[in-house]
Amino acid sequence: MQPLPRSAVRLLPGPFLDAQATALEYLLSLDPDRLLAPLRREAGLPPIAESYGNWESSGLDGHTVGHALSGAALMCAATDDPRPRALVKRLIEGVVECQDALGTGYVGGIPDGVRLWKRVAAGQVERDSFELGGAWVPWYNLHKLFAGLLDAHRHAGSDLALTAARRLADWWDRAAAEMDDDTHEAMLRTEFGGMCEVLADLADVTGTDRYAALARRFLDQSLLTPLREHRDVLDGMHANTQIAKVVGYQRLGEVARDPALRDAARFFWQTMTRHRTLSFGGNSVREHLHPRDDFSSALQSPEGPETCNTYNMLKLSRALFLERPDAEVLDHYERATVNHILSSLHPKGGLVYFTPVRPDHYRVVSTSQNCFWCCVGTGLENHAKYAELVYTTEGDDLFVNLFIASRLNRPEHGLVLEQTGTVPYDDEVRLVVRDAPAIPVAIHLRVPGWHEGPPQVRVNGAPPEEGPAPLTTRHEPGGQPLTYVRLERQWREGDTVTMCLRPRISAELLPDGSPWVSFRYGPSVLAAEGDRNDLVGLFADDSRLGHVASGPLRPLENLPVVLARSTSDAAAGVRRLAPDRLAFALDHVDARPGQSVTLVPFAGIHDSRYCLYFPLAEPERLQERRAELRAADEAALALHDRTVDAVTAGEQQPESDHRFLGYDTWSGLTDGLRWRAGTGWWSYRLTDRDGTATGLQVIHLSDAQAGPTRVLVDGRALGTITPSPDREGEEISQVLPLDTDRPAGPVKVRFEATGPATTVRLREVRLVR
Repeated sequence: MQPLPRSAVRLLPGPFLDAQATALEYLLSLDPDRLLAPLRREAGLPPIAESYGNWESSGLDGHTVGHALSGAALMCAATDDPRPRALVKRLIEGVVECQDALGTGYVGGIPDGVRLWKRVAAGQVERDSFELGGAWVPWYNLHKLFAGLLDAHRHAGSDLALTAARRLADWWDRAAAEMDDDTHEAMLRTEFGGMCEVLADLADVTGTDRYAALARRFLDQSLLTPLREHRDVLDGMHANTQIAKVVGYQRLGEVARDPALRDAARFFWQTMTRHRTLSFGGNSVREHLHPRDDFSSALQSPEGPETCNTYNMLKLSRALFLERPDAEVLDHYERATVNHILSSLHPKGGLVYFTPVRPDHYRVVSTSQNCFWCCVGTGLENHAKYAELVYTTEGDDLFVNLFIASRLNRPEHGLVLEQTGTVPYDDEVRLVVRDAPAIPVAIHLRVPGWHEGPPQVRVNGAPPEEGPAPLTTRHEPGGQPLTYVRLERQWREGDTVTMCLRPRISAELLPDGSPWVSFRYGPSVLAAEGDRNDLVGLFADDSRLGHVASGPLRPLENLPVVLARSTSDAAAGVRRLAPDRLAFALDHVDARPGQSVTLVPFAGIHDSRYCLYFPLAEPERLQERRAELRAADEAALALHDRTVDAVTAGEQQPESDHRFLGYDTWSGLTDGLRWRAGTGWWSYRLTDRDGTATGLQVIHLSDAQAGPTRVLVDGRALGTITPSPDREGEEISQVLPLDTDRPAGPVKVRFEATGPATTVRLREVRLVR
C-alpha cells in the first residue's frame, strides 16, 4: 500500500473536523517566544519572553517547541489555514538563531545542556530509568526537536529545518565518536524517545548512510534481543519508552532493508494489541505495562492508559499496514483513533494525559497556558493526522480504508472524491465523484470486521450493473484477511456510491480474561456517562501532579453488574434506544434501585465520570460477585482515604513528579514489580499540604543480600529498614511514625545505605494519616 500526500486529503464536517479545528486553535494559542525561551537561555541569547512553567521549567524545558513544530507542520499539510505555516517559519527561525549562537550544531532547551552532553559523551553519567547525567530524560527531550525539524521539512517544505536537523545530527556524530558501544548502550537505560526513528528518517531523506549508522546505536539491544526471539518480556516496563523504541526498529528496518528488525517490530505490535490493550485502544497503568495475567491495577488506579502510548502505537500501526495490509492492524488503528485519540481532546480545548479505566472515575484536561505534559505535546500532533490512512493506493487503484468524512484530490489522476458520513454516527457512507479521471479506475471500499451481513452497495442509486458488488480479499502471509468491495468503471462527474453499514454490537473482557466486560458498537467503544460530582482538578493548573484525576474513588461494589454467562450473552443484552439516537440500553443488568444504564460512544463523554468496563457475573453468582467487588475494594479505598501523598519507586513519572534526586542508585524489575535500590542514596519530595500525615509507610521487597537502609525525613533520621532474610522476595510493609509537630508543606524523604551492602529494594513510600 502507498500513502497519499497529507495535502491530498481534507476533512469534511463531522466530529473529526471539529477536533482538528479545536486542536489547531489550541496550538495557535501558544506563544512562540515563550516556547523558544529555554533554547535562547541555553544558547546564551538575551530573553525575549518568559519560559512557560510546568514541565517547561522543571527539567523538560524546551520539549514542547519540537511538538509544536510537528503539530504546526502537520496542520500545514492537513488544512488550508495559513497560520500554522507562519508558526513553523517563526519557530524554525528561532531554533536556527539559537543553533547559530552556539556554533556547534547543538541546540536545545535542556538545562545546562552544553555541559551535560560533554559529560555524557565522555561516559561520565549516572544511568537510570529516566535520568541521564542528572537531567530528566534529555534524549527524549532532544528527540522532540529532531522530529519537529524533520516534520517541518517534510510537511511544510522548510529546507532550513532540514539543514538544522543535519547540523544537530552531525554534532552528536562528532560528540559520540569516541564513546564505545558498551557505554552508548548503557546510556540507553534512560528513556530516549524516538531517536532511532528520527535518525533513520534523516538517513532516508538525505541518503546519508552515516545517519543510519547513528540510528543503529539507538536500537537498545536489551529490548530488541528478546523481541527478535519472539519473547515477551514487557511486564512492568515503562510503556511509552518501549513503544517509541519499536517505532524505530520498524523505521530503521525499512530504511536499511532489514527484515529481522521489522519482524521484531511486528511481534511487539502483536504482543501489545493482543495481550496488553484495552477496549478503546489504550494501554498501561501509571505509564507501565500490566502483567499479562493481571489487569486488576487498571481497575484501581486513576492513572490509566497514557495518550502518548497510543500516539506511538498508531505510528507503528500505520507503518505495518503500509508494509503489509492486514485487517488486524487496520482494526486496531481504527479503534484507537475513533476512541482513545478522539476522546482525548476536550471540545472546548484541552488535552488528556491519563484515561482511567477505574469505573466511575473521570479524566483531567489541560489548560493551554498552564500545562505542558508529554501528552499535551503529542496532542498537538494527534488531531492533524485523522486523514492519514483514510485512503491508500496501489498503482491506479484507490482504497477507502476508514469511514471519515473527507475530500480526496488526486490531480495527477484527475480525480476528486468526497466521502460523507462518519461511522458509527452515520449508517450510510456516500462517495461522490466531483472530478472524474479520463481512464477507468478501481475504487475499493473496505468491508470492516464489525459489519454484519453482506455489504449493500449502490452506484447512482442502483446495484452495480455487473450484479452484486464484487468482493476482493487481501490475505498476506501471517496476517488477517482484508475484504473490500471493488468497483471499477469509467467514472463520471456526479457519480455516487453508497454503502450501508450495519455495525455489530460486541462485548469483550479485560485482556487478562477476568470478568469485566466492555461494549462496542462497530468501531466505537460504548460507556455509561456518570454524574459530575467531585471532579477535582477537571481543568488542570500548572501543578506538578495536575494531570492526575485526584478526586474521590467510587466503590466498585455499587456498580451495575452485567448478568450473562458469556460475552455474546452480554452483547445480546444491549439494545439501541431509537434509530435516530446513538444511545443504547444495557439490559440484563443488576443495578441499584433507581439506577439504569445507558451506553453512548465514549469519545463524546466529557466533564463527567464514566464506566468503560462493567463487572460480569452469571445470574446465580450475583451475590458472590458483589462480595468479591467489596473485598477487592475495601483495603484499596481505605488506603486511598488514608493517603496524603505517595511515590511508586522505580516508576519514571511518579519519581520525577516527586523531585527524585540520587547518587549510586538504580531501578529494577522483579516479576513485573518496579523497585529502587542503591549503594548510595536517593530522595523524594512529598507534600503534606494540611499537615495531617502521621506516618510514613514504606513497602519493600525482602532480599537476603540487602543491608540496613536508613530513612530520613527533612534531614532527621526517622528509622532503619532491616531486611528479613526468611521472607525472600515478599513485599514487606511498615509504618514509621512522623513528628506530629512537623509543619505542613513539603516533606523530603531520603533513603541511604548504611554500609557496603545495597539498600532494600524499595517499592513504595507513602505519607499516611
